[in-house]
Amino acid sequence: MPAHRPLSDWIARVRPGAPGQPSALGRINDGDERTDARTMPQFGTRSWARTSLVVERAGTLCRALALRAPDGSAVVELDDFGAPLVVSERGAALVSRLEEQWDSPPAGPDVVDGLRAESLPLRYFLLHRLHHEPPAPPRLFHCLPWEGVDAAARSAAALLHAEADASAATLPVPPPEGELRHWFTPAASSLAGPLQVLEAGLRTGRTGPWFGREAANLLSGLSAAEPERLPVATRHALAGLADALGEADRALCHSARLASTRLTGVGRIAPITLRRSLDSDFVLRASSGEQRSDRTEFLEAWPVAAGLTVTGGGLLEVEMEIEDHPSPPARRLVDGPLCQSVTVRSITDTDAASPASDSRYWMVLDASDGTLQGFVAVPLPAGSFEVDLDAPPVSLRFLNRVPQEELEASLHANERVPLSQWHRMIDPLDPYHPAQAALTAYAARRT
Repeated sequence: MPAHRPLSDWIARVRPGAPGQPSALGRINDGDERTDARTMPQFGTRSWARTSLVVERAGTLCRALALRAPDGSAVVELDDFGAPLVVSERGAALVSRLEEQWDSPPAGPDVVDGLRAESLPLRYFLLHRLHHEPPAPPRLFHCLPWEGVDAAARSAAALLHAEADASAATLPVPPPEGELRHWFTPAASSLAGPLQVLEAGLRTGRTGPWFGREAANLLSGLSAAEPERLPVATRHALAGLADALGEADRALCHSARLASTRLTGVGRIAPITLRRSLDSDFVLRASSGEQRSDRTEFLEAWPVAAGLTVTGGGLLEVEMEIEDHPSPPARRLVDGPLCQSVTVRSITDTDAASPASDSRYWMVLDASDGTLQGFVAVPLPAGSFEVDLDAPPVSLRFLNRVPQEELEASLHANERVPLSQWHRMIDPLDPYHPAQAALTAYAARRT
């Protein structure tokens, strides 16, 4: 691929302006706004040169990031609003330098500081392409305005601590300024959005089923993020918020501890993770005779304990218990029944032509006597596989984007949940929630 290609998904051709006037711009993507300029054939077959041009933006002149073709024609890159992507001459030269060394881009302090001086949309588009075309040096992502993330994380943590301590005085952290928006997604998806909603909801005392959803989304995002892409101060601010979430709700405690440990690097992940590799062949070989043989593995990371049983009958049974608060948090009660993600991840596959795959089931957690308990029995994968219980529990109502087939398989897997209980949990949900169709199909197969 040519070194110099669009960073943005929108471009506009540069046309000569009237005498004494700046260059004019053509239509976005030559009139096809749904096309991604980064995939246009002309940028994959011709050697373009990175440059910048002075064009008009909102009635004033500005320097915009541009590309020039060998025949002298040029295009200007556009931002999310269809306006020219602002850049300085030094910034355009820096982008050119990075593109020319794309297989191993420089990431020294001079590069990070140089990017930080450019417009935020430019930084976003550059990092977005780096993220999707690795390798991407983690330090380059430090050029984003992480101060806003730090402030939101510290504010949310302070609000949670103030709730826990009724005697606390005024909040020590001011509210964050501005919206975090989507600028941070190249560095860590599912971070800025949940964080913003979580902080705003806590600050305004908003009620309703939102806290568990945003807390779970944030913790899942932190678990998937590459910590080195976040500056040290940001990692510690987010780790502090994760700790506060774990203290506020025991159902979130395990995933919060994992996120905090990953972000700070204090302690090892292996001893506290709820993942275990198993081998179905071990039991199948042992049960090849008349005698049935089961194998059980136990996992424990307070307040969670789990048992994984590979049965001679070809099932994987997963039982889980969370030691809950004596009185469950009021916010969680508003959310409704919780479901724990149980991911069964193939490590090897007996059929070499078939790729390894993940299967996810949702275990209903019943609350009783200060505990949350659940049980599922699922088909045993062939060969070696891993069971992953590290994700935070999610309210059933928030599984509205889960495929119907996955929910139907989960209904069958929760063998101890009777049909009447499913109706009590699912009937009040939105009529278009996929659990409604899953329940209909599940009930039909039982009759």
